[in-house]
Amino acid sequence: MAIAKNPKSNFSAVSNVVDDAEEEKAKEFLNKAADQSPATDENPKETTPTNKKPIMVRVDPELLKRFDKAAKRLGITRSAFLVSSAAEKLEKMEQVKM
Repeated sequence: MAIAKNPKSNFSAVSNVVDDAEEEKAKEFLNKAADQSPATDENPKETTPTNKKPIMVRVDPELLKRFDKAAKRLGITRSAFLVSSAAEKLEKMEQVKM
């Protein structure tokens, strides 16, 4: 019996494709994150955000996999994905109230 390599698939090429809307969201998020960077001598800020608190959230394993997949596509961490998604949801809810 011979051992053969699996044929290369085009899946990796497809998985690297990100539509313009998602890329724009990622850039927007990164720009917001850059605005919140800590103060340094080279980058003085009026205030340094020190009010971030760690939390524990229990999540269904399948939903967690979806979070991780989406965060990976955007090139951000799971935590950043959850925070940005929650912020977007809150903004939409606040706009509907007005």
